[in-house]
This record gives sequence, C-alpha cells and structure tokens, in this order.
Amino acid sequence: MSMRLSAYDFSGRVALVTGATGGLGPAVVRAYIEAGAIVVGIGSHVDEERVKAIRSHPDAKGNDRLSLVAVDATDEARVARVVADTLEAHGHIDILVNGIGGFHAGEPVTQTPLESWEHMFALNLRPTFLFSKYAARAMAEQNWGRIINVSSRAARSGRKNAAAYATAKNAVITLTEAQAEELRDAGVTVNAILPSIIDTPANRAAMPTADTNRWPTAEQIARVALFLASDDAGLINGASIPVYGRA
Repeated sequence: MSMRLSAYDFSGRVALVTGATGGLGPAVVRAYIEAGAIVVGIGSHVDEERVKAIRSHPDAKGNDRLSLVAVDATDEARVARVVADTLEAHGHIDILVNGIGGFHAGEPVTQTPLESWEHMFALNLRPTFLFSKYAARAMAEQNWGRIINVSSRAARSGRKNAAAYATAKNAVITLTEAQAEELRDAGVTVNAILPSIIDTPANRAAMPTADTNRWPTAEQIARVALFLASDDAGLINGASIPVYGRA
C-alpha cells in the first residue's frame, strides 16, 4: 500500500532535483511528484534500470510531470545549458534540490592524495555551486524560490580519516549561508539538510551488522526537503538542519 509523502500542493511549481538517481534522490523526486510539481531530475548516469526503478515505485504518480536528464554536473557549460533548457521548456524554476555528492574516506590528511581531495570537492561542492549559480538567477527574477542543499552530518564533526569529504560538505554549508544572505531580499531562501547514514541498499550492504532501525529513510528526509520548499518554511533561511534520525 503506497503512502502519500506530502500534504503540500506544489501544482505548477517546477523543481530541479540533482542526484536524482542516487541514494536519496529518487525519494526526493517521488516526493515532489506526489506533491504535484513538475520535476526535472538530474543524474550523472540515467540508465534504463534506474529510470524504471523511479517510475515503477508505488509512490511515483504523475510520471507525465517527470523528466530525467544525464548531465556532467561538474561542467559549467552543461549545467548552464540544462538550466536554460528547463526555463525554455517550463518558463520558470521554483525549487532546486542539490543532491549530487559522494563519499570517500580512509586516509588521514597526511596520506590523502591530492586527487582524492580535489575529487571530493568536485563531486560535493562544484555541482551545488554551479546549479545554485544559474538557477538562482531565474528565481531572483521571479522574486520567489527555494534552494535546498544536501550537506552531511560529517560537515559538523571533522572525523578522522575523512577530511576531504567533511571539508567539502562543510563548504556546502558556508555556500548555503552566503547565498542565503545574497538572495534574502529577492524572495529566495537557501537552506541545507544534513543527513547522517541514510537507510539505502548501498549502506546496508556496506554495513551489514548495523542497526538499520536507527537510520532515517530517504523518504523521511524527502519530507524535510518538501517542507523547506513550502510557503510554510518562508521564514527559514540560511539554516543547516540535522536529519540524523537516531543514527
């Protein structure tokens, strides 16, 4: 039996969701579709199996309002093009969820290769910066918008052997706070959510002995992303919201 994810009505709203085929992204896509939005989902690899998984989920109603696009989100020209294409197709962008990211850890700072350090920033910070840069312009022109960035609990902890990931995710928080100030008078809010360990198949496989009952689900976190995009959250700007569950 499917469960309605949202009591909000986002009919007519256009949402860009990056990382749409990752661990959290499909739940966010489904949540906005369920709320009535038009969703453009961005993934680095949008293969048939991932598309089928999103579209066949019991909560994936309104597939006529969903498009999925493969984009190299570290390429500025490609990001600018997909934002322009979305504006041309739909006329406006109201919501941006920056969900692209990735995790790597295992070495102390003294043993971290420069390539690994730069990869964590390229994956976790650059797409958020680029999509925020271009989508925010359209939002400011229409005097309304919501940007929700996905950071991490690790951004606040500075745990050993994960400096590159934690520092990149902390930079997402700083970017969130700076852009929130820049857009405050333009009717656009910018906030971040900070997941811990999300209950996904990949995390279960990586930690088979963990107590998964303590982990938040992707669907639970998606509801927070829905709230932050709503009119009810209009007073919240520049916040970093923990969504740890009991993890």
